[in-house]
Amino acid sequence: MKFLGKAFLVIIFISLYIPFLFSTSAKFQFLSPDYWINAFRAGNVYPNLEKILTKAFQEQAREEGANFQDSGILTSILTSGNLQDFIEKNLRLSLDFANGKSKELKFYIPTEVIPKGLLPAELMKNNEISPEKLSALFGPQLQQNQTQYQAYSQAGRDTLISFIVSLVILLGVLLLTYLITDHGKRLTIPGIALILSSLFTFLIILFVTAWGKGPAQEMILNEAEPAAQLLGTLGPPLAAPVLVLWRNIALGTLGLGAVFLFLKKPLPKVKKATKK
Repeated sequence: MKFLGKAFLVIIFISLYIPFLFSTSAKFQFLSPDYWINAFRAGNVYPNLEKILTKAFQEQAREEGANFQDSGILTSILTSGNLQDFIEKNLRLSLDFANGKSKELKFYIPTEVIPKGLLPAELMKNNEISPEKLSALFGPQLQQNQTQYQAYSQAGRDTLISFIVSLVILLGVLLLTYLITDHGKRLTIPGIALILSSLFTFLIILFVTAWGKGPAQEMILNEAEPAAQLLGTLGPPLAAPVLVLWRNIALGTLGLGAVFLFLKKPLPKVKKATKK
């Protein structure tokens, strides 16, 4: 019965280990503008994104019989430099708001590179616009309520809580495996839990790495659908820093697990009988 309890705790620990890794990435990577910006730059995303969007606009224009000149104007705006400027500035604005660094959510519009007449005159007055004004100009489909804005503004706090809770639960399960280990025996169960979790993480890393070098590269081909090309373009650069973080954590827990296998619990102190 005790063996089943140990095995169950090991399974629970492994199942909680991956969510802990995700919460760690969410807190220290996904909510950081530098994570996105550095990943996009290192992965040469913007030139590939320019090709994908230009091709998509041209194909849509041919299907709808749109004016070729109008299509050319749009594609001339979608240069890699303009895309980089637009994406990076909006990432900083939105994530600063999510982390509580900015009290108001705003969007950046590169009005200096957009020809007059393509956007409403109200939008051309300033590079930054609030979501309320944006929804008023483009219609109710872009409208968001105040509750949704409030939830987004607390994303930084929520991810921190999620990280702390997942870490505490993970340590709690590890502590239980320690407590059910008999006195004087090696901490094999906690060590096994740490080692198996690390090895499972390495398998995920190998799988995602293989996907980035194989299927993801095939998605970028011109014959692929725009959605597949976009996934193949963005996926590997965004996954790379996440895999590095996960690998470092897995190496740490693997080493700790190895130490646990050779670490003995202290024997309980035996009280000496006093002579009468």
